[in-house]
Amino acid sequence: MSGNAAAAHDLRTAADRAYDETRWDEAARDYEACLSLASGSDSEPELLTRLGSCYWSMSEARTAWRTLRRAMSLFRERGDAIGFARATVEVLRIWGPWERQRQMADEALEVLGETEPYLRARLLLATSWRGRDQRWDEAIAIAERHGFGDILASRIQDESYRVYRDTGDIEASISFALRAHDAYATAKAYEPACRALRGAGFGTMEHGLLDRGTELARRCVEYSRSMHLRFHEELALTDLAGEAFARADNVRCHALLAELSTNTDFRADLYRMWMIERSGDTRTAVQMMVNPERAGRAATGLSQTHGAAAGVLYRAGLHEPAKGALERWAEIIRPGGDMNEEAPALFECIAGLGDDDLVREVCESYEVQKPDQPRIPTFATLQGRACAPSHGALFMRLGRIDDAERVYTEGLAWCERERAPVDAGLCLAGLGDVAAARKDRDAAADFRQRARAAFEQYGASLYLPRVQDS
Repeated sequence: MSGNAAAAHDLRTAADRAYDETRWDEAARDYEACLSLASGSDSEPELLTRLGSCYWSMSEARTAWRTLRRAMSLFRERGDAIGFARATVEVLRIWGPWERQRQMADEALEVLGETEPYLRARLLLATSWRGRDQRWDEAIAIAERHGFGDILASRIQDESYRVYRDTGDIEASISFALRAHDAYATAKAYEPACRALRGAGFGTMEHGLLDRGTELARRCVEYSRSMHLRFHEELALTDLAGEAFARADNVRCHALLAELSTNTDFRADLYRMWMIERSGDTRTAVQMMVNPERAGRAATGLSQTHGAAAGVLYRAGLHEPAKGALERWAEIIRPGGDMNEEAPALFECIAGLGDDDLVREVCESYEVQKPDQPRIPTFATLQGRACAPSHGALFMRLGRIDDAERVYTEGLAWCERERAPVDAGLCLAGLGDVAAARKDRDAAADFRQRARAAFEQYGASLYLPRVQDS
């Protein structure tokens, strides 16, 4: 064995050991060094696959994408169907446009054929949609025949979604999610284990239990750190930042954002922008808007960034560019129908500039639970905001005053119970609008005075003009 070959062997051995022990930084360093000695060799695409996986675990999405796509290209050139499928499985871990992911999976499935059932099941599962299509059924059937524990754990996680959707029992949903986490962790499927915890915390907040959701999100942070999976740590930390934002605790929100070791999830910058905006400095907030390119062309990311832009621009009085951002937000195709959990960040813009069809569509998303879709949320976990101010404002735009009063009243009770003071102020302001529409000047003045007191106490100067006596 030559000197270079021996050095490459030692580096590969060290890298593989670090990889198995989830020490991604060390593994990446040694894979990189090994590649410098093995460029052009038969082992190059396999090394690139491992290296790309490390990069994604380190939350270096763009580098991971390029590395894994290079591995796929080399495997394709060499006619290595199994290697190509392995690299594709890894690249599908990276969030991206749904159509593109389906296309990549389909290519890998075609060249793989019926060989390598585990890889086939992984490809199918990665591009199914919560057990609602044939891909899911085939993946689970393969896993049952071969005993693939990490894939079978997906059934437990799907039960977590289903039980809340069908019964509204959040504790039962959490129980299934924790069982799924344990099953994934036992199978050493560390990333799905993180996702199970993160989904439990996210969904629990979304359905109105902020303290319980916070406990689960913190558990996800701790587990992600133990496995050195930075992206999932970042996701859970920004969920926690959203809870702090909802409770107008800017100090804690900034402290949570300061814990981030990377800046892959653009929500951190959205929260920094929104805190500045809420203080009343709309000009600086506009300068802090997040470039939608950071969303990697994923539908959920694009909708969040365009929606955030529409809201900030509108509240800054820049209605023409706000309308453009609103149109881009409305055009996005959402497989999960997420308008109701995105609208709170731009509801003023929707109510002020949206056409009647859009206003009705978003309003309906708060009223009608579609078949096989999640329950209507109470809290927008991605944005740290209650949904009631959005729903109520859209009812007001449609002239449905009684419905608006009901939503604002119920929303106010939730905000007070869950300690979300700024959203409570927005519900009070909405009730002031209801009273004004009924020509009850005394009630309108009382609601607005209460809202103004909340905004002043919690530094939400942005909303003070909203509650000036008219």
